[in-house]
Amino acid sequence: MAGITAGNLIHIPDLPVMIFLSIALLLLLVASIKGWKALIVGCLATSLLLLGILNINLCLYPDTTPANISNYTGKEKITIEGIVCKNPLTSPDRANLIVAATEIIKDGAITPVEGKILLSVRNGGWLYKYGDLIRARVRLKIPHNFNNPGGFDYEKYLRYRGIRVRGFIYNPSNIVIIRENRGNALKIRLEKFRSGLRKLIEENSPSSEGKILQALILGEKKEIPKNVRENFNKAGISHVLAISGLHIGIIAFLSVLIIRYIMKSSEYLLLRFNIIRVSAIFAFLPIIVYAFIAGFGISTVRATIMILAFLVAILCGKERELFNTLALAAFGILVISPASLFDISFQLSFTAVAAILFIAPRLTSLIPKGNPDETGKSNYYQKRLLLSVVLFIIVSFSATLGTIPLIAFYFNRISTIVLLSNILIIPIIGFIVLPLGMATIVVFPISTSLAVVFIKISSFFVGISVSIIDFLAALPHSSFLVTTPTLIEIMAYYLLLITTVKLIDVWKGKNNLPLPPFKKGGIKGFVWFKIAFALLILFFIGDGIYLHIKDTNTGHLKTTFIDVGQGSSTLVEFPAGTKMLVDGGGFYSKSFDIGRYVVAPFLWHERIKNVDIVVLTHPQSDHLNGLIYILDNFNVREVWSNGEIANTKTYRNFIRIIEEKHITHKIVSEDTPEKRIGGINIRILNPEKPITKENSSVRFDIVNNNSVVIKLTFGKVGILLPADISEPVETRLVSDNIDLRSNVLMAPHHGGFTSSTPPFLKRVRPDIVVFSCGMDNVFRDPHPDVLRRYKTIGSKIFRTDKNGAVTIITDGEDILTRVFMK
Repeated sequence: MAGITAGNLIHIPDLPVMIFLSIALLLLLVASIKGWKALIVGCLATSLLLLGILNINLCLYPDTTPANISNYTGKEKITIEGIVCKNPLTSPDRANLIVAATEIIKDGAITPVEGKILLSVRNGGWLYKYGDLIRARVRLKIPHNFNNPGGFDYEKYLRYRGIRVRGFIYNPSNIVIIRENRGNALKIRLEKFRSGLRKLIEENSPSSEGKILQALILGEKKEIPKNVRENFNKAGISHVLAISGLHIGIIAFLSVLIIRYIMKSSEYLLLRFNIIRVSAIFAFLPIIVYAFIAGFGISTVRATIMILAFLVAILCGKERELFNTLALAAFGILVISPASLFDISFQLSFTAVAAILFIAPRLTSLIPKGNPDETGKSNYYQKRLLLSVVLFIIVSFSATLGTIPLIAFYFNRISTIVLLSNILIIPIIGFIVLPLGMATIVVFPISTSLAVVFIKISSFFVGISVSIIDFLAALPHSSFLVTTPTLIEIMAYYLLLITTVKLIDVWKGKNNLPLPPFKKGGIKGFVWFKIAFALLILFFIGDGIYLHIKDTNTGHLKTTFIDVGQGSSTLVEFPAGTKMLVDGGGFYSKSFDIGRYVVAPFLWHERIKNVDIVVLTHPQSDHLNGLIYILDNFNVREVWSNGEIANTKTYRNFIRIIEEKHITHKIVSEDTPEKRIGGINIRILNPEKPITKENSSVRFDIVNNNSVVIKLTFGKVGILLPADISEPVETRLVSDNIDLRSNVLMAPHHGGFTSSTPPFLKRVRPDIVVFSCGMDNVFRDPHPDVLRRYKTIGSKIFRTDKNGAVTIITDGEDILTRVFMK
C-alpha cells in the first residue's frame, strides 16, 4: 500500500524502480540462504513497496503506441468504431458507454486504433448494451478536472480504469449500432439474462422500489431517484444500495446456514463430514452466482474476494486468524487492481471490517453472562434473541466508529440516526429482500410467474424500508454537514480510537475480567496509552479552538476565483471572518450539480460551513445553478441580486429556498449605499437602477449588461468583479468618471470579445487579471485579441482553465497570489 500510494502521488519512472527491485530481490535471496531474518524482512518489505510502485504505474502511465485513441483528440469531430466493453451505466438522462475503439474513419480512410473511450450519450442511451459494435461521430477530448483544493480528481479516476479519452453525443443520429454480440460469448449470455431480469423488475415494480431492487440484484443504482438516495444518505444507510461486503457476507451467511440445516437433518452426514468446512465450500457457488448476476463490477469483485478469503481461511483451519485473513484479502485485491486502494468502497469496507474485528470482541466481553436459565425454553430463546440484538448493535456501532472519519472526508455528512437506521433496515433488506432477490435469480429461468411473485414481495418490503428511511431522514437533526477533516485529524482520530479500546483492556484487567494477554509489564505497560489518550484529547480541544478562531481578525482580504469551468464563482473572505460567495457557476444542463460537486467541496476543504452573503450577479445558468445547493446547505444569511427575474425552474428554486429559509434578499444597484465589512469598502457599480419584473429581459446581452458589478477596496488595494458586462456598460462606467482603478480584475464576461475594451482597461489599469473560463469551451474564451490587450498594458494573466483556483491575498498594501496549478 505504501508503494501504491507513493506511485500515485509522484510519477516515479519504471527503470530506477526496477533496478532497486533487482537489488532488493538479490539481497533477499542472499539473506534467505544465510538465514538473516532481519534482512529478509527488510528486503521483502522493500520489494513489495517497489512492486506497488510498478503496479500503480501500469494504471496511470501505460505505454501508448501511435495507434492509441488518445492521439486523435482535437477540436474536430471524427468517426470512430468500437465495441461496448462494459455494462453501460444508465441514468434518467444519459448513458455512459465504455467503448474499446477499433478504428477511426477519416476522409474515407480506415485507421486501426486501440484504447478505451468514455462516451456519454443523451436521449436513447438505454438502447446500447455490452457487445454492441457502434459507430459514432464525436469530438474526442482529454478529460480534465475542476482544479480546486478539495476537488475530485476525475482525470485520475478514469486513468485508474484505463480511460484516457472521452466524448459527448447529444444527437442520437450521431451514433448507430452496426452489429450486436461482438463481445465475450459467456458475458453476452449473462447480459441477456440480466436484461430479462431487469425488464421483469421494471414491469412489475416500476416505482423507486423497483430501482432499489435493481441496485440490490443487478448492481445498478444510477436510476434510483435523487431524493431517495439523499434520504438514505441522511439516515447513514446508503451502503445498502451499493453491493458490498455486507451483501456478499449475508449471502455467504445464509448459504452456510442452509447447508448446516440440511446436514444436521442427517446423522450420517454429521458423522461423515466436517459440517463447518462443507458448508463453507457450498457457500462458494451462491456467492459467485450473485457476483456475476450483479454485473461483477469493481466493488462487487472486491467484496467477493474479501468474503471468499474468509471462507478459504475456514477451509484451511485459520478461522481465528481474522486480521491476517483481512490483510490477505486486501493484498489479493491490490495485486489485481492497485487503484482500488483509492476507491471509497474499498476503504470503507476494509475499515469497517477491521473496526468490527478490533472493537466488537472487547465490547461483547462486557455483556453480563448471567446464570444458566432454569425456567424453560421460552426464556432461553428470549435471551438468545436479546443477545443477538445486542450483538448486532455492537457490530453496527463498531463499524460506525471505524468509518466516521472516512464518511466525513468523502461525503461531508454525519448521520445521528445511523445506528437506529441499521437496526431497522438491515434485517429487512439483508434477511428478507436479499434472499428473495437470490430466489428470483434462481427461479427466473424456470418460472417467470414465480419470479414475479418474489419481485412483488421484495418490492413490498423495500417500500416499507423506504417509508422508514423517509420518516427517519425527516426528523430534525437526523444528519448534519461537516467540513472536510485533514489527514492529521483522521490519523489522530484512529489513534484515539485504538487508545480508548486499549484502555478498556486496562479496565477489564483491573476488574479481573477476561481479556487478551497483556504484554510484558502487565497493566503498568499501558500507562503510555493513558498518556496518549490525554494528549489526543488535548489535540482535539486545541484543534476545535483553532477552527473556531482561525478566521477572526486575520487582517487579510482573501479572494478565490474558483474553477467552475465555463462560468464564474468567487469566494471573498473578509478580515473579520465574513464570507461572501459571488455566483456559483453552473452548466446549462442540470445533470451535473456544480454547487454540490465543485463549489461545496472547495468550501468544505477550506473549513467553511456558513456563507454569510451570496451574490447572484445575474440569473444565467453559468452563474446561478451552482448557488442552489449553497443556499440549501450553508446557512446563508443574505442574498444580493439585481432583481432580474428568469423564467426558469432553477431561478424559481432559488427564490423558493430564499423564502422557505427566510433569507434576507436585498436588491442592489449603483444607488445602493457603500457598505463596509471588516474594514473592506464594498461598492456596487452596476446596474444603474434595480431591475424589476417589468423590465427583466430574456435577451442574453441585456441580461449580461444588467450584471451586478462589485468593487472591493482594502487600503491601497482594489478588486473589481464585473461579472458578464460588455462594451455598453464598460463605456458608461468610463464616461461616468467612476473610480475604476483596481489592482485585481476578474476579466468581464470570461474574456469574451465584446468586453475588456481598451478605454475600460485604461481606466482600470489592473496589475493582475483573472479569467474564469472552461478548458476548450465552445465560446473559445478568452478571445486572443482580449488576451493581447491585457498583455499590452502589462497585466499578469491567470486563468482558471490553466491555473485552477486562483487566490489573491492582501493586507491592503501587498498582494500575494496563489494558484492551484502552476
